[in-house]
Amino acid sequence: MSNSPLEWLLLPRQTAADTMESRVTSTKARLFLLVLVCTCGAASPRTESEVEAKALFTWKSTLMISDANASSPLSSWSPASSPCGSWSGVACNAAGRIAALTIPRAGVAGTLDAFDFSAFPALASLNLSGNHLAGAIPANVSLLASLASLDLSSNNLTGGIPAALGTLRGLRALLLRNNPLGGRIPGSLAKLAVLRRLDLQAVRLVGTIPAELGRLRALSFLDLSRNNLSGELPPSFAGMTKMKELYLSRNNLSGVIPPELFTSWPEVTLFFLHYNSFTGSIPPEISKAGKLRFLALEANNLTGVIPAEIGSLTGLEFLDLGRNSLSGPIPASIGNLKLLVVMALSFNGLASSVPPEIGSMSLLQNLDLNGNQLEGELPATISSLKDLYSLDCSNNKFIGTIPSIGSKKLLSAAFANNSFLGSFPRTFCQIASLALLDLSSNQLSGELPNCLWDLEDLMFLDLSNNGFSGKVPSAGSANLSSLESLHLANNKLTGGFPSILKKCKQLIVLDMGENYFSSQILSWTGSNLPSLRILRLRSNLFSGSIPWQLSQLSHLQLLDLAANQFSGPIPQGLLANLTSMMKPQTEFNMTSLVHHQVLHLDATMNFVDRIDVNWKMKSYTFQGTIALMIGIDLSGNSFSGEIPTELANLRGLRFLNLSRNHLSGHIPENIGDLKLLESLDCSWNELSGAIPSSISKLASLSTLNLSNNNLSGEIPVGNQLQTLDDPSIYNNNSGLCGFPLVACSKGSSGTVETLDTELETVYFCYSIIAGLVIGFWLWLGSLVFFKTWRTYVFCCVDRFQHKVMKRWRAFR
Repeated sequence: MSNSPLEWLLLPRQTAADTMESRVTSTKARLFLLVLVCTCGAASPRTESEVEAKALFTWKSTLMISDANASSPLSSWSPASSPCGSWSGVACNAAGRIAALTIPRAGVAGTLDAFDFSAFPALASLNLSGNHLAGAIPANVSLLASLASLDLSSNNLTGGIPAALGTLRGLRALLLRNNPLGGRIPGSLAKLAVLRRLDLQAVRLVGTIPAELGRLRALSFLDLSRNNLSGELPPSFAGMTKMKELYLSRNNLSGVIPPELFTSWPEVTLFFLHYNSFTGSIPPEISKAGKLRFLALEANNLTGVIPAEIGSLTGLEFLDLGRNSLSGPIPASIGNLKLLVVMALSFNGLASSVPPEIGSMSLLQNLDLNGNQLEGELPATISSLKDLYSLDCSNNKFIGTIPSIGSKKLLSAAFANNSFLGSFPRTFCQIASLALLDLSSNQLSGELPNCLWDLEDLMFLDLSNNGFSGKVPSAGSANLSSLESLHLANNKLTGGFPSILKKCKQLIVLDMGENYFSSQILSWTGSNLPSLRILRLRSNLFSGSIPWQLSQLSHLQLLDLAANQFSGPIPQGLLANLTSMMKPQTEFNMTSLVHHQVLHLDATMNFVDRIDVNWKMKSYTFQGTIALMIGIDLSGNSFSGEIPTELANLRGLRFLNLSRNHLSGHIPENIGDLKLLESLDCSWNELSGAIPSSISKLASLSTLNLSNNNLSGEIPVGNQLQTLDDPSIYNNNSGLCGFPLVACSKGSSGTVETLDTELETVYFCYSIIAGLVIGFWLWLGSLVFFKTWRTYVFCCVDRFQHKVMKRWRAFR
């Protein structure tokens, strides 16, 4: 209660003095409090900084640094120093608060469970990408009220995308790519009104894309590729009017491509929907996306024609419509795409001829027309494409001659499986950069030019299935040290084993089958082709014996010498050193790879090797899996002698064909060691003895032929053998019995020793009888035809009779 002025006047003097003193004291107290408040206010930032430092240091204590070294950003985090300015990866604002935490690719392993998000109210950027963080993304990440950028990509985070992220209303960039998060896309992300970049690539998302995301009107970058998303692409995405780059590739999305996307996205530059299941046609409205530079719709189920409106996209640099079901012609308007660098139209049903306007695309580097129904002659305007690096016109119906190629930069050229005529195009001899050339399965003819061997960088050459004739040229300026795969099969080539191969030190595949090559395999083959894995010489006129030097081909996994005129025994030791056949192959395929830069990206061109193999009594073309095939085919020759016992050491063999030779002796006893063997043919030889019981161990055997030999005894019994119930596989072996032939007689032995003993007894009896008969007739014939012999014999008989009678009389 306050005193009135009158009361103040009536107070005693002493009381007034006390009151004055009290006022002074009160004033001092207020001044002290004011100073204290100011002091406390000045000390506040230091305290909050310490809280943030403690929170980071506590989190650090739960982590492991897998790449432990002094260069790790976390090695500078020490309680003895301030985070601002001293701790690597930490940035502060003007008020001394931590505003950015950036420690990408620091080898950090652990979780986010101990990270106190509430301690960082000023944190605007958090980048922990490229580490080894595991566990879930905590829901309390939503406590980072100032967060504008969150990058947790390339970790091992799981547990889905927390819906709480939708409360970070200031978030402009959310990057979670390359984590096994799983789950669905939370619809709450649609609340991020200022979000510009959303990257959820390869986070194992399932379900459909929420239509609500169409409300993200500020979004300019969206990457949902490499997930398991299904359903349709929401038409509501048309609301993302700022969209520039869309990545939805490698999902299971279906339905039609909404045309309104192209009319509502005037700024879009990249549109990637490849490897999905979209149907319908390419919308003509695509012409409205005037700034489009990259368009990839490969590997969907699109139908219809390529719209002529696509020619309006004059800024287009990359166009991939391959692996769909598009039909009709290539529109002439394609020639308007003057900036196009890559055009892939492969594996569709495109028909008609290639428009000559294609020659107007002067910047084109990659042109892929493979696998269509295109016909007619290739336009001569292709020679105007001076920057071509890759050209693939394979698997069409092209006719005429291969046009001149104007690009001196060409790395890869493929014209396989068409009806091209004429001789070998010498235009290729002038392209020094050429690495991959495939002219197989055409109607090319004539002799091969010497200039073919001037191509220094040639890695892959396939001239098979044509009508080339004459000898393989032996001259050439190149050392051919790059050549890895050479296919000359099914032509009319003659001469001996090509001497030019002596230069091919890196050769892996050599296919010269189905020609008229003659003479012998040269002994240098083993030493000069040390990397050879596939050697196919079948159906030629080669003769002589197999040189033992082939045993030096330790990488050899497919040896096919069938249907030639080889003779003599299979060399001892040949099979002992084929180490690649002694174990299963794990490499899936063999490819020839060429790299070059396209649109600032590393483009890879590859040719997968293919080989024709007589497999399970049929001919198959192995492509892509040839590296898994291990086998030997020596059938249709005149090999003699026994089957080498070291054959059983080749435990990686999947097929073995020794049929139609003159091999003798026994089947190796340890044939059962070839556990992976699927096909065995030893028919039409002179093999004898019993079938080894170990053959029943061949659990993978599905094709067997031992007919037309001299085998005997009981056929072994085994689970897999019982499935081979065709009697013809044992035909014309008179001594065989047992399933699937007639049952062996009771008491008969299936062992070779018993059978051999019985045969020896029969032969002995027959020989005695024959000796007696022959001896009797020789003795009788001498008496009849030689008088002197007859007189002498009769005289001897008379003397013997006289002596006997004389002794008999004396005895009496």
